[in-house]
Amino acid sequence: MAQAEAPRCRRVGILGYGQLGQFLAGQLLARGPPLGLALAFVWARDEGRLRALPPPLRLPDLRLLPQREVDLVVEVAHPCVAQEHGEDILAHADFMLGSPTALADPETERRLRGAAARGGHTLYVPRGALWGCEDIGRMDQAGTLAALKVTMTKAPQSFRLEGRLRERLAAAVAAGGRAVLYEGPLRPLCPLAPNNVNTMAAAAVAAPRLGFDGVRACLVADPSVPDCHIVEVEVTGVGDEGRALRVTSTRRNPAAPGAVTGDATRDAFWSSLRACHGHGGCVQLC
Repeated sequence: MAQAEAPRCRRVGILGYGQLGQFLAGQLLARGPPLGLALAFVWARDEGRLRALPPPLRLPDLRLLPQREVDLVVEVAHPCVAQEHGEDILAHADFMLGSPTALADPETERRLRGAAARGGHTLYVPRGALWGCEDIGRMDQAGTLAALKVTMTKAPQSFRLEGRLRERLAAAVAAGGRAVLYEGPLRPLCPLAPNNVNTMAAAAVAAPRLGFDGVRACLVADPSVPDCHIVEVEVTGVGDEGRALRVTSTRRNPAAPGAVTGDATRDAFWSSLRACHGHGGCVQLC
């Protein structure tokens, strides 16, 4: 009797080779094969970062991606990668968007959702540090979610900010104390903190009735927490004032000083990557 052929590994490409990209590539190489996963390639905006990798695993130009055999592409670089290349990626493979702040731009969201529907591939959004996203999603679907606020507190050196928020951060560092850098709707915050508020963006995807305009965001710089990132999620249900369901969770995520991504979030991304299969042409939290 002929021996059954071993199932083909799901080939995964990584876009971005910072701390998170290196971690995911290492996991795929060390632990992927028994799980049916294989590292197809790694691309980085700075090609010099890839020198430690064997040449066959380096993708020098994203325009060469269609020539590579790949089932899932994981972006952990910057939202501009999805904005510029997301449609082309979804034409060839499933796409795990590690920078969902890209979806705060309505045109980018429209184009990526359309590409997923046309090509039959899935646009995956990892939950990152968002605790309770399934419950948030169920409440949103049922129409019982009235409000959602996410507060992120980090040491000043863990922020990578743009525009006026960079100026506010500099002022906060000079003052030396805890400072609220931003409080308001999520959408205008995303381009000002594209690498720091992806957990908030995942909340907007989990609760599409609220979306990027309805989810409230608060960003806090606090030098008294140099080795952790704190994420507070406040959920308010529909109901009379004082009698509505309220749930608050606080997640303290250990992090190296100055790190953008906390330690536990790396493991969450690895779990999300492993869940990226079998959903078809849609947008899916993972």
